[in-house]
Amino acid sequence: MTDITSELQVDEYGRILNDPTHDESPSHGNSPAAWGLVICVLVGLVVAGISALASVWVVMWIGIILAIAGLPVGFFMRLAGKGANGEFQSS
Repeated sequence: MTDITSELQVDEYGRILNDPTHDESPSHGNSPAAWGLVICVLVGLVVAGISALASVWVVMWIGIILAIAGLPVGFFMRLAGKGANGEFQSS
């Protein structure tokens, strides 16, 4: 068994910079598809919330529809290759 402590790099605050035992996924959703989904949902919910407080029910439903439309936006952007890994990968 090799000693992995000799390979570790620690910064001045005691944080390990290159832990070889830490298996991290290639991305954490930082992709254009994920951001498109999040932006659509957030904008839709903000519009729906503000218009519900102002009793403008038509605009509230438009905001809800915009929030729901974020799901296919993210899905189809992922299919188009804008996902986390650059291409669609089925599980």
